[in-house]
Amino acid sequence: MKTNSSSPYEQNKCNSAVQLKHLPTGIVIKCQATRSRAHNREIARRELADKVEALLKGDASRVAMKARDGAKKRASKLKKSRRKYRKLAEEAKESEQGLEGEDGSGADGVEAKSESAGDQAGEGEKG
Repeated sequence: MKTNSSSPYEQNKCNSAVQLKHLPTGIVIKCQATRSRAHNREIARRELADKVEALLKGDASRVAMKARDGAKKRASKLKKSRRKYRKLAEEAKESEQGLEGEDGSGADGVEAKSESAGDQAGEGEKG
């Protein structure tokens, strides 16, 4: 299976592609992964066997189970990553609040000053 190009630079120099067809199901597999025809044939047979098994067994096939396991691993990894960055964000927020409390410029410090000013003004009116 070579290309129909007129330029020698645009085509594969070795004709090692393989095409396998499973006659009962009509599944066709093409493989041109390596330059070795024998190796391409092995790869194509493996792929064909996996596709036929997936067609016959459905979710119980080895390929489907492997895909489910991979999806679980990816989901777990993503969850762990989210947990890590959420924790880092909370720590950063706590450290910011801790710095604001030391400076006296935090929201609590402003409220305390206004309350004490109001108390002093109220005492002045009474007395």
